[in-house]
Amino acid sequence: MKYKLIVLLLTIAFIQGCTSKMAYNNADWLAHWYIGDYLDLSRDQERYLEAELESALAWHRETQLSQYRQQLVALANDLNHLPISEQVWLRHFDQFTDHWQRLRRELSIRAVSLAPQLDGQQVNYLFAKLAENNQERLENFNEKTLEEYREDRLERLLDTLENYLGSINSQQKNAASVFVEQAKITEQEWFDSKVKLQAAMKKVFVSSIKAEQSVTLTEQLFELINNPDQFKSDSLLDAYSHNRQLLLSMLQSITTSLSEDQILYFRGEINDLIQLIDDVSEQS
Repeated sequence: MKYKLIVLLLTIAFIQGCTSKMAYNNADWLAHWYIGDYLDLSRDQERYLEAELESALAWHRETQLSQYRQQLVALANDLNHLPISEQVWLRHFDQFTDHWQRLRRELSIRAVSLAPQLDGQQVNYLFAKLAENNQERLENFNEKTLEEYREDRLERLLDTLENYLGSINSQQKNAASVFVEQAKITEQEWFDSKVKLQAAMKKVFVSSIKAEQSVTLTEQLFELINNPDQFKSDSLLDAYSHNRQLLLSMLQSITTSLSEDQILYFRGEINDLIQLIDDVSEQS
């Protein structure tokens, strides 16, 4: 299942700050609409999915938002002690990883519970669509030269920094450029790992459908979804570690040159996210 989409819809309000209270409150409906592109569900399956998505959103609102709020408050407090060190940024990264893993586990439980209800035709269509999307993304990547890829990546990074700081100075632009130039490109290896994961998931589906073993299916799918690193090469995992260290260094460098206006702007962005969390939490 495209569980990562549901995660995105549930978390984008306070991770990216580019959506609204309405989008969050309707994340279950949006996820249901998106999943419709991958699965043609029966009426009973539709009802089951709707109930699971509503439950997932309620769980997220009641148990997770307060933890995101705590981290945002801590980040705002860190602005009182500039520059923010690599160690402090690492703590925030680790906390975000914890948030992600809790979400993945919870949503995996709900996603795999629908799996035994799918027939062979639905399974084949699902994985055909996933393969189609994978290939499209890889082709888009291969159409660019290495220089074009890095230019696009730098442009997106600078846009992100400006979204949070209002404007960026030459030192901050240079820090971003160094990160992009030194970061390892992982698209091909990421694609390979995703293909392997999806192939393993399809194999579990096929074998379980033939043997009519729904319990085995849910257990094995849950294990695959929650342990994707088993399909990643050592070089890919090393590249992730390398890139994370570069990102920590970049963020530390950027906070050495924050102006008063940038600090004020960043605080405003954090406060807006906290207010958004407070608003959607009131719906619980």
